[in-house]
Amino acid sequence: MRRNARALITIALIITICAGIVGFQKISIGAFNRGGDTPLGLSLGLDLQGGSHLVYEANLVDPTTGEKQEISKDQMQSLSHTIDRRINSSGLGEPIIQILGEDRLLVQLPGIRDPGRAKALIGETARLEFRHRTLNAPPQPIESIKPENIKSIKIDELREDGKIFSELDEKDKDDQTQELTSFPAVIVEFDETGSDNFETLFLNLSLSLEKAATEAAAGNFGSPADQIHITIDGDEELRFSTLANSIRKIGDTPRFGIAFPSDDTGMDGNIAVEDAKKKLGNNPEIEFAIKKGFFDEDIGLSGDDLKSAYAGQHQASGVPIVNIEFDDRGTRIFGELTTDIFAKQEETGVRDQIAILLDGQELISPVVNSPITAGTAVIQGGDFTMTRVKDLALLLESGRLPVPIELIQERDVDAILGADSLRKSVAAGFIGLGLVLIFMTLYYRVPGVVASVALIIYAVIVLAIFKIIPVTLTLSGVAAAILSIGMAVDANILIFERMKDELRAGRTMLSAINIGFNRAWPAIRDGNVSTLITCAILYWFSDQLGATIVQGFAVTLVIGVAISMFSAIVVSRTLMRVVALSPLSRKINLFTPTGAGNITNRESV
Repeated sequence: MRRNARALITIALIITICAGIVGFQKISIGAFNRGGDTPLGLSLGLDLQGGSHLVYEANLVDPTTGEKQEISKDQMQSLSHTIDRRINSSGLGEPIIQILGEDRLLVQLPGIRDPGRAKALIGETARLEFRHRTLNAPPQPIESIKPENIKSIKIDELREDGKIFSELDEKDKDDQTQELTSFPAVIVEFDETGSDNFETLFLNLSLSLEKAATEAAAGNFGSPADQIHITIDGDEELRFSTLANSIRKIGDTPRFGIAFPSDDTGMDGNIAVEDAKKKLGNNPEIEFAIKKGFFDEDIGLSGDDLKSAYAGQHQASGVPIVNIEFDDRGTRIFGELTTDIFAKQEETGVRDQIAILLDGQELISPVVNSPITAGTAVIQGGDFTMTRVKDLALLLESGRLPVPIELIQERDVDAILGADSLRKSVAAGFIGLGLVLIFMTLYYRVPGVVASVALIIYAVIVLAIFKIIPVTLTLSGVAAAILSIGMAVDANILIFERMKDELRAGRTMLSAINIGFNRAWPAIRDGNVSTLITCAILYWFSDQLGATIVQGFAVTLVIGVAISMFSAIVVSRTLMRVVALSPLSRKINLFTPTGAGNITNRESV
């Protein structure tokens, strides 16, 4: 009796704790927080409340060889933690993050309100860099275009449409001379390699010119466009620099025309061409160089040197800004840089800049009006909004991603569909549990009532464990939970059938209960262990293949099976022993299944 009392007290204590966990919508004890606005505060998956399912692939490429590098487990763990910090800090919701295989990451965002913003926060590497920018840098040779790649050079007039004036027939010259202007140009014919490389150079120059024009339109005139610098050696030397808009590709040929300035702005194109031919002679040689609008020097200062970052507004203009504070190392480097730039500016009048880049894209390139040694600065951009600066500050605070990632799979579940699935799942669970309780009570009578109470206790404990871990419930998880209820019932049926056999053999009620439980235990144990092994196999394969639905099913079923064994062996057994000591134990027919026939009980002390 004393043992039964201890067991009852333990069960009552467990039920009280679990009921409290399930009953409170949210639980917050220090840093420990569980629950939410979902039913019973349970963590629900995408298919039960809607949201986004995103799969990212880590893509780390060696910059020198272009080959993909192997991703370490530590890098993937760091990636997972960084993304978790970003989403949690943004207030968008609680992400469910799982590493798939060696280089993939699953991010589930149940109930997400702004999936576009969440994807931006996740996918942005947030590599912040500070560089010393020098304007009007000296020309640098273009190593990709070698002398052997150049087949011929000549001076001619080039029309705006990319046609060489001297190669037009007389009719074309007469028809379009008044409509299209022409200008003196160097016509260079390349081999296939040289043509491809020069075309790439031409594209980069065009992009630089377009960027400079865009910045100028926005009122930022600090970063001029890149130019191509050409040196032609002949009888005399012709040297000039020009922008991308002075270059034309000549038809589908490997030839390019590059306009050059004439000495006298009053002379027409034909006179300038003849004058250049005389100066260069018959066998000129040409060299190409790139004249950058600016040169950025890496000073070893990055977002890793920040102590804090927070959003704000500029005191004078009111525009959104990100306030940053450097750590000791960053304060020293930034102070030395601004001091050197300011000293150079005072001495020579040259206004160098500090370029601030995020993931390789320039945010701003301010000049230095005075040395900054306090370790603080601000970041602003022409397209900054308050939401953008808040997100940027959050990214800088949470740290950059250890490896770049690429979104390779995306699936969105509508919130209405999720709510409908949740409603149907809850209904299915209640109907299933109710039918089982009714069947057990009607068929097994008193043991059935005991089993029903044990099942209710089982359900409360399972829900509490789901909430406290927490387990994210999906449709597959609900299916596993319902299946585990069936397995818990199966264990009780095995026990009750063994009890019936013992009662028929003439055992006392208490003896029949003890022997019935002992003899049913091996079958219950073996069946549940087999299920646990199957769940382990399912979990392993689903982890390798990224099948999270199967993985959720396996985890939920493992928890359900483990609690079902506790429910059947501890809860049901204790309650049956208590009932066996009550006056009800004298009515044997109340302890045998309906239709099992009469069983005679031997009274014993």
